[in-house]
Amino acid sequence: MAEMASRSTRDAIRWGLLLSAVAVAGFRLPSTYSTFRDWRAVRFSDPSAAELYRLNFTANVVGIVIVLAVAAAVFYFLRPRISKRS
Repeated sequence: MAEMASRSTRDAIRWGLLLSAVAVAGFRLPSTYSTFRDWRAVRFSDPSAAELYRLNFTANVVGIVIVLAVAAAVFYFLRPRISKRS
């Protein structure tokens, strides 16, 4: 019974971390899209503003990728162990 409770807690932590990472990425997505759209609009007319928009877009994308990669790694490493019984 203790094994089941331990596994249940581990699964709750796995799914909770994955859900929170997806929520963080989803929260940053509209801002990232808006920055990308603004960068595309001014890239030829105002290079200094375009550089700032590009920098913000790049930072948002890198942040989203890092959060999702860490969450996927934690989700993978906290998976249930398969015991080999002969």
